[in-house]
Amino acid sequence: MSLSHEQNRLGIYDKIIPNLTDWPISKLSQNRQSFIDAHIEQSKAQILTGLKHPDELKKVLAKALYLERIRIKEDPWRVDPSDEKSFWNNITRKLIKISQLKPGEPETELDDEAFEEIISRYSHEIAGHFSPRAYKFSTWILPFLFSQFLNKASIWKIGSPRLHLRDRIEFTGNIELVRELSTKGTVVLTPTHFSNLDSPLIGWVIHVLGLPAFLYGAGLNLFNSKPFAFFMSRLGAYKVDRRKRNLLYLETLKTYSRMTLREGCHSLFFPGGTRSRSGQIEKQLKLGLLGTALE
Repeated sequence: MSLSHEQNRLGIYDKIIPNLTDWPISKLSQNRQSFIDAHIEQSKAQILTGLKHPDELKKVLAKALYLERIRIKEDPWRVDPSDEKSFWNNITRKLIKISQLKPGEPETELDDEAFEEIISRYSHEIAGHFSPRAYKFSTWILPFLFSQFLNKASIWKIGSPRLHLRDRIEFTGNIELVRELSTKGTVVLTPTHFSNLDSPLIGWVIHVLGLPAFLYGAGLNLFNSKPFAFFMSRLGAYKVDRRKRNLLYLETLKTYSRMTLREGCHSLFFPGGTRSRSGQIEKQLKLGLLGTALE
């Protein structure tokens, strides 16, 4: 595949997989519902496997309900679904019915129903989308906007001579090795996180190197902003809600990461979990989602 004059000038590499619809992240989105169905079942199996006794499920459900009701009351976000209260009220009614059952009456059906509904809700919330059209647009508009901000001469006059973003960023390291490895396995990228611009800039660098788009977890709070939400919801980002600390959510989130890695989706994790204020490489790593790659 030959490069255009502009691509040659900017040093953009040939795409390893020319057709965007053949990228693992794109195939995942094309089969999104079937993947979610499998994700729900695997999440449930993973949670049940971790319980010491089947009766523990009632306690896990009750704790999740308790923590979610506190979250809804004390820390609501604009991005939260409008039916949050009604959903968890319905779960409350199911758990109350279980507690009111007489000795010997079966609890399994109500347990399974509440369990299924909660995991399904979490799975649909977490799962991302990928749109080749949105990706093409973002790889054009984002470098243009960054170039305008980085070049003082062109901030006020868009048509004036300017340096492209590619001229401002130095690429070092064994690029060809990374490109070759991406054809043989799944790449896990673990950069130091020191700026809110990290994700879009790293995404652009991945594009320049000709690699397929990477999957990454984005804080749900970022989806409060409509411009951010528009791009992230179409570029493969899956949602991570750090307010949710219950076992059901955390295991569903980790299972999503494990399954996407098995599907061959290259993935980005910030191992520090948050920004490094000094810009130095973190010494204390958080192995939450990153640990799923090791697993």
